[in-house]
Amino acid sequence: MKPLNLDNRPCSPISSNCVVWQGPTLDCINLCTGDTVSDVVAKLATELCTLLDQTNVNNYDLTCLGIAACGPKDFQALIQLLIEKICELQGVTPTTKDASGCPDCVVTVADCFQVGNQTTMQLLDYVQMIAEKVCALIDEIASLQTQINNLDIRVTVLENTPPPTFTLPSIQTNCLASYMSGAVSATIDLVLDTLLNDPTIGYCSLIGATGLPGDLLAAVASQCITSGTPTLSDNPIPFGTVYSGSWIGSPVTVADSINNIWIAICDIYEGVANSGVTIVDAGPGIDVTSTTVGLTTTYTVSTLGAMNAQSPPLDQNTYPGPTGSTNLYDGEKQIMTEIYDDDNAYDPATGLWTCPVTGRYNLSFYIHMTNNIVVGFASGMVVAGIVADGVVGYYAVNTCSVGISVIRHIDITGQALGVRLVQGLQLKLMMLNLTDVNYVSSSGDVARFVVQRVG
Repeated sequence: MKPLNLDNRPCSPISSNCVVWQGPTLDCINLCTGDTVSDVVAKLATELCTLLDQTNVNNYDLTCLGIAACGPKDFQALIQLLIEKICELQGVTPTTKDASGCPDCVVTVADCFQVGNQTTMQLLDYVQMIAEKVCALIDEIASLQTQINNLDIRVTVLENTPPPTFTLPSIQTNCLASYMSGAVSATIDLVLDTLLNDPTIGYCSLIGATGLPGDLLAAVASQCITSGTPTLSDNPIPFGTVYSGSWIGSPVTVADSINNIWIAICDIYEGVANSGVTIVDAGPGIDVTSTTVGLTTTYTVSTLGAMNAQSPPLDQNTYPGPTGSTNLYDGEKQIMTEIYDDDNAYDPATGLWTCPVTGRYNLSFYIHMTNNIVVGFASGMVVAGIVADGVVGYYAVNTCSVGISVIRHIDITGQALGVRLVQGLQLKLMMLNLTDVNYVSSSGDVARFVVQRVG
């Protein structure tokens, strides 16, 4: 069947499937809000066809009434005929009702026509209600058709309107121009891509070089110089006072930290430039130690290593001439009477120095014999040296030879540098008189034994 609206110029056709029902839900015909107009019209048409089919007189067999030749022409006439037949069977003479009355016929109404708990009503009332419903539907369908026509016009306008085009705006590149092929302006997407992904200035490269914000904040928090730290240029006045106004007491950004770092560097430079240089030099056998409290350094000068003993150093015994022994180890051990011992490693009771720490040591000694020595033979000597207790041999040794003359004084020195000593090793200073005369010590004699730890 050809659609009646096939040619509806000048309007453009629109599918009723594209328009939805905005009216209430009608359970009696299974119609819901939001159904398409196609569904609404189809359901109404179906219900109307059903109703028309039910009220079509030609669908009823009236042969039993004996009126085949002049039967009722419509449903209302059929109902009236049935009422009259019922009245005849009941022996009731039909009477004419006025306009306000109702036929004496009660019928059951459909669910959608029920009001409250009323499930039955007079037939004429029922027919009237159905007619009103049908008329309302016809009016509503006409309204829907008008809306469909309006929507069709709008859709046609939209379909005929060219789609909009969008152009990304351009902005000035400024400092980015050299990284964007020299372009003085570029679209936002290109600028954003450069800011994010450029290997030289991009944000991703930046955080790879500087670290994440958390790393920068951790670096800021690691500042060790505070507002209360004494300055070097105006010690002991603190940074917060000397640089008030420029010093940031509680830095929270990298810029704050760089500000304070430069102030601290400049203060150090000024402090060092104005302080001059202090050099403390130690001579042989002298130890210089420093102790720093705040910005004050105290230097302590003392003997280094074991001990420095003198006067009267020689044993008070008489040192006889040769008696058959010619080994330094068999000589006389010197007991020191004046001791300067930083390590407390020397025992004046035994004359032994005990190595406190394994390491490298410089060893030296000095012997001065004051009394004259008269030599009666052609030759002779005095030997002195540093030996290990209980071990044959020496670490440092020297001699002084004499001839047939009077020797006013005898001086013997010796040293051994960088000798490795182990912890617990014991050293002693020994002297051997190999001349032909005995020697008696005096108050002017000197014997000195120095040990210096160097590594």
